Amino acid sequence: MNENAIWGAVGILLAIAGAVVIGLEMTQSDLLTQLYGVGVILAAIVTVLIVAPSLRSA
Repeated sequence: MNENAIWGAVGILLAIAGAVVIGLEMTQSDLLTQLYGVGVILAAIVTVLIVAPSLRSA
């Protein structure tokens, strides 16, 4: 398997894991943490949208 595909998959998994963790924290916190959580979730979505197509071609 291509080394770039391996690291891309690891990056996607870390982005999703981070979004899940902050998503759980968002339910019990103040407005600033909720805004931070939205940013983390958006960053995870952008990561998946950028990296996933290159994994399909690899």
